[in-house]
Amino acid sequence: MNATRTVILIGAALALAACSEAPQVTHYEAGTYSGKPDTRPWESAAYGGDKAKWESDMRARARKQTEIGRMPPS
Repeated sequence: MNATRTVILIGAALALAACSEAPQVTHYEAGTYSGKPDTRPWESAAYGGDKAKWESDMRARARKQTEIGRMPPS
């Protein structure tokens, strides 16, 4: 009987411990950004800062994603 009670108490303690959650509070400072700095997509190694090439590639990608461009000629 004592062993059963111990098992139940341990199980209850584990169940309660699993339900707890540590506080996730973020401290904001006015006027500052604490995240990682963002880079523009055309500043990647693939484009080397060439914004026009990046825009051209994005337009070509959009054209290939439409159903009209995928249809075989009639």
